[in-house]
Amino acid sequence: MDVKLDSLFDSTADQLTELSKMISTLTDTKYTTESDALPGSTIGKHVRHILDHFTLLFSALTIDPHPTVSYSHRERNTFAQDTVAGGVASIEAMAQTARNLRDQDVSSANPITVSDTMPGGNDEMFLSTVGRELWFCTHHMIHHNAIIASLMHEFGLHPPTQFAYAPSTIKHKPQ
Repeated sequence: MDVKLDSLFDSTADQLTELSKMISTLTDTKYTTESDALPGSTIGKHVRHILDHFTLLFSALTIDPHPTVSYSHRERNTFAQDTVAGGVASIEAMAQTARNLRDQDVSSANPITVSDTMPGGNDEMFLSTVGRELWFCTHHMIHHNAIIASLMHEFGLHPPTQFAYAPSTIKHKPQ
């Protein structure tokens, strides 16, 4: 049992659940409306982008004892970006996958090879750990939640303030 990774899987599932609750309040129109501030950007596209990263990591962990994750070679799950129902269903499935992986007793120190496209266009590979990559995907989600919150404000909606902040910011923010 890896208590630290268990906690991170729980946190990931909780953050995904919060995202699901947030977008479930939207209409499909608001979910797919393009931003004026970020041309081409929609709430649904950010949800899909978040899920793409988790899908790559979680798939690698479930099918390969020596996993490799390539964040730049994603299959874009348009089902999650085109409707609120598709987004909610995809997020809830991802949260359940996080809970299932938690129960498989994966070690945070397990090595994982990561590949991504660097500035200049070259794909590079480097060694990481399962814990580090789960932490990356979770904080990547929080970053995109902040963008989603900004888009919601642009569209005249009012997400809870804490939705757009990292846990460390909330912890140190004056009451």
